[in-house]
Amino acid sequence: MRRSGVYIVNEPAEDPPSTENGGPDHVYLNKMSEEGENGMGEEMMNDTVGLPVEASTPTPKKSKRPRLPSVYRSSLVKLLCGLYALIIVVLGIVFSTATSLTARERHHQFYLEVFLVYLYVFSLGLLIYFQLGLLSGIKVKNNYYEPNIRISVRNDGSIHKSPTASPYPTRAADAGANRSEEGQPLDQSKAEQVSVGSYHSHMEMPAPGGVAHAGEGINFYLRLGALAFACGSVILDGFHIATYFETQTTEECKSPIFIFVYVMHLLFTFVQTFFLFKNHKLVIDKAKPLVRFGMMHLMATNLCVVIVTAVTETAEDYRQDYYVNLLKYQELNNITPNDNMTGSCYREETLARSASPYLFPSLIIYSIIAAGIIYRLYQYIGVRIKQRWPSHTSLTSSVPAGAAAIDCEKANKGLFLGLLVAVLTLIAMAIFFVFDTRVESPDNAIKVFFTTEIILMVITSVGIVWGYMRLSILKFIKTIFFSVDSVLLLVALAGSYIYLCFTLISVFSYCSEMGTDTIKGILSLVTIALALCQITLQTVFILDGLCRCAENDEQMMAKPGRAVVTFLLICNLAMWIVSMFEMKKTKVVEMHENFYGILAWNIINHLCVPLLIFFRFHSAICLSKIWYNAYQKEKVP
Repeated sequence: MRRSGVYIVNEPAEDPPSTENGGPDHVYLNKMSEEGENGMGEEMMNDTVGLPVEASTPTPKKSKRPRLPSVYRSSLVKLLCGLYALIIVVLGIVFSTATSLTARERHHQFYLEVFLVYLYVFSLGLLIYFQLGLLSGIKVKNNYYEPNIRISVRNDGSIHKSPTASPYPTRAADAGANRSEEGQPLDQSKAEQVSVGSYHSHMEMPAPGGVAHAGEGINFYLRLGALAFACGSVILDGFHIATYFETQTTEECKSPIFIFVYVMHLLFTFVQTFFLFKNHKLVIDKAKPLVRFGMMHLMATNLCVVIVTAVTETAEDYRQDYYVNLLKYQELNNITPNDNMTGSCYREETLARSASPYLFPSLIIYSIIAAGIIYRLYQYIGVRIKQRWPSHTSLTSSVPAGAAAIDCEKANKGLFLGLLVAVLTLIAMAIFFVFDTRVESPDNAIKVFFTTEIILMVITSVGIVWGYMRLSILKFIKTIFFSVDSVLLLVALAGSYIYLCFTLISVFSYCSEMGTDTIKGILSLVTIALALCQITLQTVFILDGLCRCAENDEQMMAKPGRAVVTFLLICNLAMWIVSMFEMKKTKVVEMHENFYGILAWNIINHLCVPLLIFFRFHSAICLSKIWYNAYQKEKVP
């Protein structure tokens, strides 16, 4: 006996039964009206039963060869992808180091250039495949909630699906939707049951074998910072390309394919930035082995860019400084330069070499952020995210879903005080450059720089203590302690500790030799000690604040500590600007270079200064996240 009628599909509160491939085996229907044969239709109209209806006509399955268990296959793929990424990173270290340590100046064997071209071309191919293959036709949406589905079971047994009106048919605007296919009004109690069922139901995204933008996502300001640092990286690549037309010794000093390397890196940076900025919430349950391999390759490529940039920039700066110092020595002693000096590749100061101390940290920071975002996407491969239906208030509210009122409520004092500190910092930096370039008084320039840093450290340390006391009354959520922001902050903190400890040792040695008569050594020592205390306090405050949320409506209205968070955010932006000139300061303060030597100090600078800059920038990003999330109630999973 076949039955026809109209059914309303409700998303089950629990996970539906699945087939071997993870798809739904049956569609469960809530029967609303029904016609039957032999007088049974009227009797069944009064019943509400769950009838399983096959979603598709079963087809006979062919016998398959036994396959490895899915858990074993997944673990094996992850292991192989990890080994591949490890090999790529090791090759990046070996090739860049071997190229930089050659005895002959600019002696090229092309293995580093060919290796980088492979990384960039393969990465571009993967990104294009992800964007045009996996994501073709996939639109970025804030949610995937859909109304109930009207299913009509016809006499021939076929199933016809069509969307109904709102999942809340009891609202006045949807009164016309509360009718059956024959025009008869639906039972109001059953309509209420449909509304409640939709409200409490869950939906998992993406669909089996699909793709969806349903992940946790990355902080908007972190993605915006990645975009800004990507611009700095692209500008540096452009300067390197312009070197070909800028100097006469390009053919002798540059590899024949160096332009192609920088062009491919420029394209890779642009395409990757677009992909990550748009698809940071991506969850993929499709072609998982290939996607895992691709994500690992992208992450290894970004790590190799960090390593190769740090090593090559260190070698270039060392050779440039060695050439300049040797030339000065020959001029002071009236020594005629030999052929090696007159034909050196470093006798001409190019635009890329002049801008590199300020732009190469942008390249390293961008690659670190990109590697962190890609690793987050890698964690979401093969994961299905359970989505909740929107609440009744979100459906009736006139405010768009996901919209939030971003204003400066309870933050005006911290905003204006922070702007005052930022303006004074910029004035002090301008005075530093005036003393260093025009007045030619490096001692006075250093005093201004150190005094500015000391004032910023003291003010922000006091603000951190006060802010911690204010935010400690908020609710603490321990389940979100290790987020992407926390891990990136700890990585930057490690680099900052290494740099400050190295400088502390050299300054302490300098003060021991020179005594307490030198003000420069004392100011440097105080600055480093305060910086160590400040970054420690700030890291603890940020990691704690990222786990805080409002416990009740009173805390949401009062917003305790928001003014302090605003003040610290702006101060960290000011200190980020100051840290951008750290390389310039180390050129003026020669005590570190005299203690470690030119090569060792260049290695410390190029490895640690980008992380110090990133620490200040990412601290501001995390504080902006605290500024908003700490004064919202905990989200119910």
